[in-house]
Amino acid sequence: MPELMPGRQDRRATILGWILFLAFLLLMGNILILPRTALDERAALRAFHDSAGLLVMCLAAYVLIQRIKGPAPRPPAGLPENSFGFNRAILIALLATFVVTGLIGFIYAWGEFDRDVVLFGVTLPQVIADDEGVRKLFGYLHSALSFYYLFLFGVWIVFGLYQKLRYRTGVLRLFPGSRV
Repeated sequence: MPELMPGRQDRRATILGWILFLAFLLLMGNILILPRTALDERAALRAFHDSAGLLVMCLAAYVLIQRIKGPAPRPPAGLPENSFGFNRAILIALLATFVVTGLIGFIYAWGEFDRDVVLFGVTLPQVIADDEGVRKLFGYLHSALSFYYLFLFGVWIVFGLYQKLRYRTGVLRLFPGSRV
């Protein structure tokens, strides 16, 4: 595989980044609507949430594996290696949080009373018995991790703006694309 130019990533990583970004935006829209919907009208929204969550979790896991396998992108001109590395570490933590949040979310969903877990129209068999303790523990963890990845987004954006001001690197490199 040819070595990447500084500040660039390969085309596959760019496409995966955009798909993950868009899937996450859809999931976030669902998350904002779900609590404002009457309890007896949530089945379709929950099915969408489960399916979109699975998609985000799987894409994030795949991107993490690709990051480990390499090739690692190099920092753009003018951006110190340590500063670039910190920014990439935040991204890795964010992706890992997506994976863990998804796994915990499925345990939470199965632990809820009278709730079917539906992925892309297919109802999965009940793997975990309905349990109030499981529902509470994993529900709280799922919610807490959601706030944690919002925190990571905030840190990532603030640090990216700092890099823009300090090192004159582009802010657009924080969004999916060929620039890193």
